[in-house]
Amino acid sequence: MDIDSTLKRRNKPISPKKLIIGLVLVGCMLIIFALLQWFSPHTMAANQLQIATVTQADFVIKIRGFGRLKAKHQRYLTNTDSAMVEAIHVYPGTRVNKDTVILTLVNPLQAQRLSVARLELARQKASANEQIINHKSQLLERQASLTILKSELESAQLRSDAESKLIEQGIVSSLDYKRSLLTVKQLEQRIEIEQQRLVQLADMQHQRSKIQQELLSQFALNFQVQQQAFDDLQITAGIDGMLQELNVELGQNLTPGTRLAIVGSDTALKAELSVQQSDAEKIALNMPARVNTFSAGKSSEVIATVSRIDPIVTDGRVMIELDLTGSLPANARPDLSIEGYVISHVIPNALTINLPSKAQADTDATLFKLNPTTHLAHPTQIEFGTLSDNKIQLLSGAKVGEQLIISDLSKWQHLATIKIAQESL
Repeated sequence: MDIDSTLKRRNKPISPKKLIIGLVLVGCMLIIFALLQWFSPHTMAANQLQIATVTQADFVIKIRGFGRLKAKHQRYLTNTDSAMVEAIHVYPGTRVNKDTVILTLVNPLQAQRLSVARLELARQKASANEQIINHKSQLLERQASLTILKSELESAQLRSDAESKLIEQGIVSSLDYKRSLLTVKQLEQRIEIEQQRLVQLADMQHQRSKIQQELLSQFALNFQVQQQAFDDLQITAGIDGMLQELNVELGQNLTPGTRLAIVGSDTALKAELSVQQSDAEKIALNMPARVNTFSAGKSSEVIATVSRIDPIVTDGRVMIELDLTGSLPANARPDLSIEGYVISHVIPNALTINLPSKAQADTDATLFKLNPTTHLAHPTQIEFGTLSDNKIQLLSGAKVGEQLIISDLSKWQHLATIKIAQESL
């Protein structure tokens, strides 16, 4: 074998013509491969995608929030005097009526004040009764004196009348007759004076009785105040409802005005929803609303109306108060956690679709529109409108009945076509 000749043939350089032909062939193959990739659609399984159909109907715009049920009527229980908690009869969560005793307080000084007030009132009543008896006695004495004077007057008149007939016969002297007339006159004057004294005595006694009654009323009022303060040591609910809070412990010493407990109505309730500040600007009074209490683990909506909008913003949220106008479910109670929404407005005959991934209200986005006949999806520019719950309004880019892929296909938006596997449709 001629080894040298063989090595010379192997090391012989490639001609430029052959090199160019080879590069052209490689380039053509790459172009063909790229064209095949371009015109051959990428295939995806339908069970890996979310496909939604465009519908047309009245679009209810809901502003959602969360919060709690609150008692519509509440009563704060406080003490009026220093005291100590002697007994606790009811604990939070218990249904009560207005006469239910929640706490028993003790204050020895108040018991002493009540006893003193009772004795003073009894003493004043005895004094008033004594005055009444004295007044009656004085009136009787005056009336008796007046009766005696009237009797003496009648006797003097009879005497003067008799003497007037006897004086002509000379049996009675004119002097005696004149004395009899003078006696009659004096008795008439005394009777007149005595009658005036009787009227004045009655008037004076009436004024004294009024003063005595005013004093008696003051002592009675003082006794009522002390009695009420003593009765207030028994802390009652005051309204029908439920004991919501108990802020004291057994044996605790209390200063006047201490907040003891809170009782709230358990049938008359209201709802408080916390919503985003940006959403709160769209809410107005008397807008319809719904509250969900999830009775028995199921959705249980109650009809409501917006009654108040809190002007204070806390952590970017605003409290909306709702008046519950519908029938309450069995699980409704104060402080129950709830969800709810306010119906801000309704867009008639709106085109809507289930909320696509990463879609936002009042923006544009590219979604793949699916042709159910060819099972091919093409990118389409969609204009979004209002967003509510899990649906969003379509302003342009699609029609009723068309299907859009709402899954996140942002990394495939450079493709002109996506094929959906037929067996997965």
